Amino acid sequence: MPSLTKNQKIEALVKLVQKRSRGAGLTAPPQRTVLETLMYAALLENATFDKADLAYTVLENYYIDWNEIRVCTVRELADTLMDLPNPEAAAERVRKALQGIFEKTYTFDLEEMRKKGKALAEHIRTLESMAAGTPYMIQYVSQVALDGHLIPLDEAALRIMRRLGLSQVSSDGREVCTGLDRVILKKTSLTFAAQLHHFAAGYYDVPDSPELLSQLSAIDREAVNRSWISPVLAPSPPTPPAPVLVAPPVSEVKPVVVPPASKPPVPKEPPKAAPVAKPVAKPAKPAAKPTKPVTKPAKPTKPAKKAVKKLPLVKSAAKTPAKKPVKPVAKPMATKKTLPSKKVLPKKPVKPVAKPVLPKKKATVKMVKKSPVKPVKKPKTVSPSKTLRKKKPK
Repeated sequence: MPSLTKNQKIEALVKLVQKRSRGAGLTAPPQRTVLETLMYAALLENATFDKADLAYTVLENYYIDWNEIRVCTVRELADTLMDLPNPEAAAERVRKALQGIFEKTYTFDLEEMRKKGKALAEHIRTLESMAAGTPYMIQYVSQVALDGHLIPLDEAALRIMRRLGLSQVSSDGREVCTGLDRVILKKTSLTFAAQLHHFAAGYYDVPDSPELLSQLSAIDREAVNRSWISPVLAPSPPTPPAPVLVAPPVSEVKPVVVPPASKPPVPKEPPKAAPVAKPVAKPAKPAAKPTKPVTKPAKPTKPAKKAVKKLPLVKSAAKTPAKKPVKPVAKPMATKKTLPSKKVLPKKPVKPVAKPVLPKKKATVKMVKKSPVKPVKKPKTVSPSKTLRKKKPK
């Protein structure tokens, strides 16, 4: 069976989603403002219509206004959106879109975009400059609220397009699916977008479902072999590390065997040496005349000074008490002219006179007469036997 062209694949996909969405109860989107449509698209991304309707009802009844939702944390907002497949991601999209619109307009009203007669591309650029949401949110608002001819594709729908080979990366780094607006007319684009979203959202949690692969392989046999991962977000294959050249140890170095050459190598001529300049012989200088040695007269030696013997000082036997230093008395200033002082001859040293040493006196011992000691009389002791003997009974 020959492979189908791109337009034939799109037509086969339209028939498949129509067959799978029969009895799903898909209805036309209700009339909402541009901002409300944008918030609904944030909840509808990668989710079914039933879960998105329930989450939008919770936002309308639980919070007072959009400003309260803007100032909420992502965790608090995600706790009220537990019915969605990824509450944290949906809460982040809602809060980021409201913050971007408020920073640009300081209001929560985008109805002026419907009144102005600008082209659809200008409205898209305005929403992108506000950071009003993801590409799916802006495409959904452009189709539903601004009546544009676009097919909004979220991540669940793009996975099917990648399997069928209908998506490609543009020059600005975005993933697009060209050819859908030519095959699908504007009057049927709203219905096809709802049917495709309902079909793709059912397989968002199971992208490798055998049921899905069997249905897509009926359109394109290579759908099973293609990857559903985004080429924009796919990690690049790791580059192998550069080989590190390590020199082997000296003991393990093998001798290099050179194969025998068919022709003997031609020896290279050695480089010619530069000519060396010959040294020029200079005329020899005449020999100098022998000179007589000049002897200098010896200097007269000075007579040696006589050594003066110093007499040793004899210390006095008796120690003399140290005298207190006497303060010098200031001499009065002379008013008259003073005569030049006479030369003072140095005084001769005076020999100390040794005092005669007197002989020591002998110590005299005085004799002390002792007084005679009188003997002490002992009392007479009388034995009891004698007293009894003397006394006789009368």
